[in-house]
Amino acid sequence: MKSRTLPLVVLALIFFGTLLYQLADVTLGLWLASPAILVFLLLRWHAISNSPRILIGLAVASALSLPWLDDWQAVLWEAFDRAGYFATFLIALTFLRLAAQQSPMIRQCGEWAVIQPPLRRYGMLSYATALFGTILNFGVLHLLGLMVVRGNTLAGAWGQETIQRLRQKRMSQAMLRGFAALPLASPFSVTLIVLLTMIPDLRWQAILPIGIVTAVLLILIGWLEDFVRHRHIHPPGPRRKPPADAWKSAVHLVILIMSLVGAALVVESSTDLSLPLSVLILAPPFSLGWFVWQGRRAGWVSAPRLTMRRLRKTVPGQVVPLSGEVGLLAAAGFLGSVATAMINVDQVVWLLTLLHLQGLPLLIAAMVLTILLGQIGFNPIVSVTLLAAALQPVELFGLTQELLALGLMSAWCLTVNSSPFTISVAVTARLSGVTPRYLAYHWNGPYLLICLLFLSVWLYALSWIY
Repeated sequence: MKSRTLPLVVLALIFFGTLLYQLADVTLGLWLASPAILVFLLLRWHAISNSPRILIGLAVASALSLPWLDDWQAVLWEAFDRAGYFATFLIALTFLRLAAQQSPMIRQCGEWAVIQPPLRRYGMLSYATALFGTILNFGVLHLLGLMVVRGNTLAGAWGQETIQRLRQKRMSQAMLRGFAALPLASPFSVTLIVLLTMIPDLRWQAILPIGIVTAVLLILIGWLEDFVRHRHIHPPGPRRKPPADAWKSAVHLVILIMSLVGAALVVESSTDLSLPLSVLILAPPFSLGWFVWQGRRAGWVSAPRLTMRRLRKTVPGQVVPLSGEVGLLAAAGFLGSVATAMINVDQVVWLLTLLHLQGLPLLIAAMVLTILLGQIGFNPIVSVTLLAAALQPVELFGLTQELLALGLMSAWCLTVNSSPFTISVAVTARLSGVTPRYLAYHWNGPYLLICLLFLSVWLYALSWIY
């Protein structure tokens, strides 16, 4: 327990120091948060996987170039500011994940989705994973994945192992494809905050609505692909019927998420804060309220005490999984700032002119590059951050801010779905009893190619509007 106390204190310094700087413009806040990030990474280095370590190494290497930059002190200041902001956003959303993991409502929604008939089940699992993922993040794959494994029994498959394995495959694909749509659809996603930070003057109102539409279409493509592939397969026996009022939990969950989004929009519209910063501020108190609501059966007087007991029990256990994520986001923020200062726009324009890449072909090439880099272990946060920095100002490359953002968000989605090195594929593969490469390439390879072709046509159509 003692080994977790100091990292928790350091995380608190990152969180409150960043808020102090972002909200009150108090320089002391950044002086607290910046060294706290370095201390946290040193304390938890042994618990960080290779992918974040590589990115942290790239961030350190970029720092070595600072003396050769104009006004390097300002660049360093901006880099630590962005690193703390990204890390703090993740810490704030962790409170939501904690509350959701303890919620019976989430479990009831998942159980309801799992026992649907095959065609409906695929669609419900995909969209449910996307919905739950807005607050659970990777936790949704563990939650629904365990429900799928436990519910997919041999007896439930009428004693036929072939049907049991096929069910597992279809439900795993549905979950992974739903989760992969989050970078496009979630107002709480790291993808959105990265692009809003990296692309000047990009507004969430311009990108998030069309991102949600694109995410819905990508999930629909997966649904149709599943239907065409398995349309001749029919269950050989009766299915379980869901409880009559099971839908109520789904309605309550939608109301809860929309309440948080609505509150963030109110804060954004009535203050000078951005939407991500509004979410960052509201997530912890909203989560505490959710915890208290869950404990209301013990009485409103006892509910706060029960909440504090739950937090003391669960919060320390979140330090280990946060280590890699905090390192990844902080390093990406730092690297993005330094890379932006290092990139020579004239040289980028010259290179792309030499390659005859402009406009939509350039955007599709950037998407393909992001996906290919993901296949050799590059997290999309790295490639998207660097590409967004390199393609500025967007007007020089025949693009608009919205098209560039949508293309990079879409590439992030496809990388999450197709790279055997991503956490999402690794978790889903482990629960499905297959290797990450088998799931990514054998199960999801055709879907990746179909979606890439669709997105090329979709972005061309949108180029006439944006």
